Amino acid sequence: MNTRNNLRNTLSAFFFLTLLCLCFNSCGSTKDSVQDKDFVPEQEIELPEIELQTQKDSDTITLLFAGDIMAHSVNYVISDYPKIWRDVKYMIEPADLAFANIEAPIDETQKPANYPNFNMPQAYIEAAVDAGFDVFSLCNNHTNDQGKNGILETGKSTVRLVQRSKERGQDIYFSGLKDSKDAAFSYNLIEKNGWRILFLPITEILNRPQNSEYINYVEPAEKARKEFIEFVKQLREANPCDLMVLSVHAYEPEYTRKVTEAQDKYYQELLDAGVDILWANHAHIIKDRRYFFYSETQSHKVIMYANGNTISGQRTKPELTSKNPTGERDNTGDGLMVKLTFKKQEDGNPPRIIKAENHFITTYINTANEYVVKPLTQEFIDYLWEVPRANWARYIQRRIDINNEYTKDYIAWK
Repeated sequence: MNTRNNLRNTLSAFFFLTLLCLCFNSCGSTKDSVQDKDFVPEQEIELPEIELQTQKDSDTITLLFAGDIMAHSVNYVISDYPKIWRDVKYMIEPADLAFANIEAPIDETQKPANYPNFNMPQAYIEAAVDAGFDVFSLCNNHTNDQGKNGILETGKSTVRLVQRSKERGQDIYFSGLKDSKDAAFSYNLIEKNGWRILFLPITEILNRPQNSEYINYVEPAEKARKEFIEFVKQLREANPCDLMVLSVHAYEPEYTRKVTEAQDKYYQELLDAGVDILWANHAHIIKDRRYFFYSETQSHKVIMYANGNTISGQRTKPELTSKNPTGERDNTGDGLMVKLTFKKQEDGNPPRIIKAENHFITTYINTANEYVVKPLTQEFIDYLWEVPRANWARYIQRRIDINNEYTKDYIAWK
């Protein structure tokens, strides 16, 4: 990876905490004095290597958050699903828990289907699991694309996937669907390496209103949101945990990086209610991240406003010859995987972030017309020059520049 990407994508623990403390001391400690700063270090500072997650050391945990796993026809026609993830597996697999959103039913009684009524084969998700993903949200605007039967069959598919993983010595988790229309929201309470992680996914948007009672659906209205904030408080109190992760499939326009004031206010109210990591998606493009530093407890929380598409077929005709492609279709080809390392505090205060890494990825169309995920790195650009695919090499460089310029990490002090 080139120096510029390294500086932007890796946040060392020393710099992260030092910058927070320095800026906090200069800005005051009241809520009114919260300020935003560009979350990019001037130089990378290497710390001694931290040994993560052994049977004897459970004070740290690494969580990875991707975006939307989609399956357009150009995606599911590939004959080798593991090939999709081959070149980014090294990013995903080391995480203790890796999260992704499955944006389609998994109904094995029906053929795979493209937009507007998606359906993906179980084997498509098996490949994602084998690449290292462990935790999946099942609720989004496409959850009921195949009707009630598609929802129920998706539940059956997840049971088979969980059993398959158990036989291989791996635990995986799905939530977002209900067993019956009168059931409460589904969630996971995950125990991993001495940590308890509470994971709750919801969607604020459905493409059709039918069968919403079988989905973790929260209407994007003031009354419903207030009730949901109360639900989050009660759920956190009833399930003691180290971290609470909330997945929100947001009621917002697609293909825009803008975050509205009302949306941001709602997200911060959810943090106040007990959420530690708010992981939002739906826009199909990458948005900003905001890290919150709580001076009293020396702890951190984070909002990811959208991590884009992890795999999709929305960018079928990349603007390879354009000087600076920023069109919405080109933006849908990129994604972000945010890797966060949390550390427990000896005084019993909430965990703090000791490392945050941004791994930008892209859906690449190879010479066999297969859609596969590649890292947005200098190494990939060098490979494209060697192949040679000069237009793609120039295009990937522009995609790196665009993602670095138009998406940022910010710090807020509380």
